[in-house]
Amino acid sequence: AVVSTQSGHYAGHHTLKHHRASLHTALGLYAMALPDSLDNALAQFNAALKYTVEPEQVAFIKLNSAIVHIKQELPPEQLNSLLESIEPGKMPNKCHSLKASSYCIQGLAALVEGRMKDAKSKLRETLVMANKADLNKLTSCAFVLLGDIFLKMENHRDAIEMVRSAHDIANRIPDVALQMWSAELLSSLYEKTGDGERAAEYGAVKQKITEKCCSDVELTVNSPEHCLLQWLDSEFPPSSMSMV
Repeated sequence: AVVSTQSGHYAGHHTLKHHRASLHTALGLYAMALPDSLDNALAQFNAALKYTVEPEQVAFIKLNSAIVHIKQELPPEQLNSLLESIEPGKMPNKCHSLKASSYCIQGLAALVEGRMKDAKSKLRETLVMANKADLNKLTSCAFVLLGDIFLKMENHRDAIEMVRSAHDIANRIPDVALQMWSAELLSSLYEKTGDGERAAEYGAVKQKITEKCCSDVELTVNSPEHCLLQWLDSEFPPSSMSMV
């Protein structure tokens, strides 16, 4: 019985160690989807990087870390160093989706910094690559960001065209975050162009999605598994946490 217990413990330890980077990455993505949990997301991504040297996995983790850095408005030197490490030309060979994602994130960073010409160039390259590989979520995201650029340039006609395309794709996938993001932007755009009826329509869509998301988040954060976000350094998650 003792041998059996020790053998099972060793097997569990080996399995956990083998998949640990993936587990921390998944927890980081989970944290990104929650309100006010970007610190947890970044901590999980940093933990994941300690347990992998696989090029595609490292690139994926760093791409998502960059999004967190941009959202948190962390020091520019930190972000610039990270962006340099995930330039499209530095993505693993033959990994089309990672390269397309890199262009999108570089475009997002340029948009946030007000470099509109560079942002448009990067996002258009994202669309070219995403369309070739049917990367629908990435296509929708690029359309939303381009719409935001045109909105800032007060080119409302092109902005609406971009964001409506994003919203249609988000509905087809479907992707709740993109649905909410594009609906909010469309509501704002139609309000600016004097189309109160459509502004109210998309405002209602955004509100409905928001209420559903808030309900889902409340259930999620009260689950035992939510405590896994605190698991960073210990060999095993504390016994009070559930591993699924």
